[in-house]
Amino acid sequence: MIGGMVHISQAENTVVPAILALEAMGMRIEVHAGRVVASSDLGRFTADDPVCVLGLVALVRSRGENWQASEEEITSTLRRFAQL
Repeated sequence: MIGGMVHISQAENTVVPAILALEAMGMRIEVHAGRVVASSDLGRFTADDPVCVLGLVALVRSRGENWQASEEEITSTLRRFAQL
């Protein structure tokens, strides 16, 4: 981490940096029917805003093409985070 711990929350000031980050990853950004779509060789990612799209890209980069959680992962995670 550069310069210490970061604290960031999704807000209006994260929209443009999210778009720039997606573009830096080689993603093409479009808006269709009010939804943000980012696409590249990695895939096509759609959400309500660029920050959420960036999260989907991070999910696939972290977990791979088979990003879905297994039944065991779902059960154990929901036990730990019951409020979700």
